[in-house]
This record gives sequence, structure tokens and C-alpha cells, in this order.
Amino acid sequence: MILIVGIGFEGLKTVGERSMPVSEAAKGPPLVRVAPAERGSRETSLTLPGDITAFEEAPVYARVNGYVSKWTVDIGARVKAGQLLAEIETPELHQSLRQAQALVLQAKANAEIARITFNRYLGLVRTNAVSQQDVDNSRAAHEARLADVAAAEAEVGRIDATIAFQKIYAPFDGIVGARNLAKATTGALIDLGSGDAKAWLYRIYRMDPVRVYVTMPQVYLPMVKDGLAADIVVREYPDRTFSGKVVRNAASLDAISRTMLVEVEVPNPEGILLPGLYSTVQFRLINPAPPIVVADSSIIVLDGAPQVAIVDKDDVVQMRKVRLGRDFGRSVEVLAGCDEGDRVILNPSDLLKNGDKVRVRTGNP
Repeated sequence: MILIVGIGFEGLKTVGERSMPVSEAAKGPPLVRVAPAERGSRETSLTLPGDITAFEEAPVYARVNGYVSKWTVDIGARVKAGQLLAEIETPELHQSLRQAQALVLQAKANAEIARITFNRYLGLVRTNAVSQQDVDNSRAAHEARLADVAAAEAEVGRIDATIAFQKIYAPFDGIVGARNLAKATTGALIDLGSGDAKAWLYRIYRMDPVRVYVTMPQVYLPMVKDGLAADIVVREYPDRTFSGKVVRNAASLDAISRTMLVEVEVPNPEGILLPGLYSTVQFRLINPAPPIVVADSSIIVLDGAPQVAIVDKDDVVQMRKVRLGRDFGRSVEVLAGCDEGDRVILNPSDLLKNGDKVRVRTGNP
């Protein structure tokens, strides 16, 4: 490289492609401005999109075949746990119950005959009128008939329990979010044998509290703990802020987005936060060990890794490679390569090299 030194028309000394006043050049080492590297703020405000869902959502199905004889609620209705939603007429099921009850009577009659035969054989065996084998056979037959009675009574109990499903009740306090117009209609056929996943009658939503799901970036995970407060803002209610708290997380990250699903629980006594609403969730995070922050103008970006120019205690320049974090506009996080308290040169010249002697400007620039 050829260095051309001369006096310009405006009293400037030219060194390479940069110029400086003759008075400064005559003083020796270049004059630089520095700012100390500092820890960033411990408090961080983070705003992320959130999806509001019901705390519980249950599709309500029929458990018996038949016809809908009555339905009592429609969409938007607030229901209590155990409230009647619909009734199903099941004539075939009642016929099956009568048949099962008759089989119980038949089984009991057979068991009585077997008992009488067994007792008679117990008396005859003493006079050798029958063999011991006959006695054992009659005992086994009696026990088998008793088992038949138990099986028949169990079948009656099963049918009784099934008949109880003629009436469909709400599983919990909530709101009817949907009614299946093809099924929850008077006269509609309910056929359980179809195996149709769309055969639900109602969808019930528990609306207080609600869950808000947020995908949390990996970098913030150490600051997100159960119990962390969060404010939920919905565009439709611009003057209101809903308070919630983190209650659980997925404990695993999505391998593609490097985010973790976090659940925020929000009280909703008025029921105005509806499932499916878009919201923004604002977190106030506390970082116990905030990273170093330097001015954005101090970063030197060349062909290799980014660098900063540090002035040591002897006013000598040390060029350090750094690993950067988040960019805040006027400042940048430095994750590695710079220590708290280091004097970092602001707007460093391209001519500065490692080991150069400099003078530190004091006072206002």
C-alpha cells in the first residue's frame, strides 16, 4: 500500500483514504470516544400472539340406539353439570330388558331344580342308592345353575344402565357451543353401529377460566416459570387488560421453530373471552443474569466475525471477536467476547488495528 502524505487545500493531512485535522495528527495517537460495556436491564417486556381456547371442551354423544324424542337446549345456552340436554326413545332396548328379566326367572327355576336334586342325592348316597359320582355331578350342576342366575341378573343390570343413557346430561358447567342439526333434532335416528365420529349431539365448553396457548421462543425459556404473571389483550376490547398466569408448559421444544408451548390460565367470569379469539400476551420477564449490552455503533463488521475495539488500561486497542444476541436498534447484546466495564470504542475508524495506541476523549464529544 502506498501512503500519500500532504497538505490539502483545507488544512487537512491525508492518510490513505481518511483525513484528519493537521492539529490532531500532530498530537500523536488518534483521539477516540469510548463507552463502558454494561449489563442490560433485568426486566424484559415480551409480547407474543396467543390462542384462546376453552378450559374444557366435550363433544356429547348418545350411548343408545333410538330416536331423539326431545332436545332442550340450543347454541349459546348456559348449562349446569347434570342438566338435561336431550332424550332418546329406545323401544327395542325396553324389549331387551323384558327378555333379560324373563331369562333371570328361567335361570332361577333351573337353579331350584338343581338344588332339589342335589339335596335328594345327598340323602340317597347314605343308603348307597346312588353313587358318590352322582352326588358330585348334581353338586356341579347346582353351582352351574347358580352361575346362570348371576349372569342373567348381570345382563339385566347392563340393560338397565344402558337405558339410563336415554337421557343425556351436561358433563360440567359451561356453554353449548354447537348443536348437531343432523342428530340433535326431534325424530333424528341415533345409530351407534355406524361408528360415525360426527354423530355427536352437542359440544359443551367450559368458559371460566380459559386457556391461552403461547409459543415461547427458546431464548426466553429460562425466564418463564409456572406462576409468571401475564396480561392478555384482545383487539375487540382495547380498553381492557385481562390478567392471567403461566400454569404449565409442554416441557419439550418444536424441533423446527425451536419454541415451546406455554399455557396461560385467565379468569373469565363474564364469559367474554371466547374460544378461537386472537390475542396478544404480554410477559414481564426477569433475567437474573442479563447479557452485556454495547452501543450499536461500536460493532465492526468485516469479512469475518463481528468485532469490537476495546481500550485497555494502557490506552491500547484490543480487537475482540464477539458473539451477538438481540439487536435493540441503538444497542446490541454481546453474548461472548466482551466483559462488563470494558471501554468500547464508539464509531471506530477502519484504520484502527490491534495494539494501536489511542487517546480517550473525555467530556462531551
